Amino acid sequence: MPAQKPGGSASDVRLALGIGLALVVGMVALGWLTQRDRGASPLAGRPAPDFRATLIGGEEIRLSDYQGKVVLLNIWATWCKPCEEEAPSLERLYQLIKAGPGGADFEILAVSIDARSRDAVLPFRNKFSLTFPILFDPDGRVSRMYQTTGVPESFVVDRDGIIREKVIGPRTWDSDEMVKWFGELVLGREATKDLS
Repeated sequence: MPAQKPGGSASDVRLALGIGLALVVGMVALGWLTQRDRGASPLAGRPAPDFRATLIGGEEIRLSDYQGKVVLLNIWATWCKPCEEEAPSLERLYQLIKAGPGGADFEILAVSIDARSRDAVLPFRNKFSLTFPILFDPDGRVSRMYQTTGVPESFVVDRDGIIREKVIGPRTWDSDEMVKWFGELVLGREATKDLS
């Protein structure tokens, strides 16, 4: 039997190149499909990606259930210090807007990314006496859809389901300026402040 040359035969090299090329083409196609399924980046002026999540009480809801309302979508975690700092001002904003004209057309949806979900969130909710709906996203599906880079991140979604603002980091949500801005938006007036 003749000895093989180091490096293998030409057919072995062609086979290895073919397999390598097929892997590269497959990875590119997978990347394209993944990006295509994610849709456009959720930026101001674009439709808010719809999602399904579970409320703290166990009921499943969709963002689209709130079509026709102004929604402040807040993505947060109990272990996040800035989230803890902004929670009381979110609750005060919620109470102020709900009590005002058009308040029935406003909602805060707080999406927790805590892995322990209910066990971690219930004490947090009770500590700050939060009354707005809290949803669970322990696998990070909503965070990925909204392409968040951390917590807290918030999205203001108008009555038509369009993202009006993306806010990275904590805010003082109950400042006079914020309350006025949300009040105008809820009443269908053009809110001119940029929340960034």
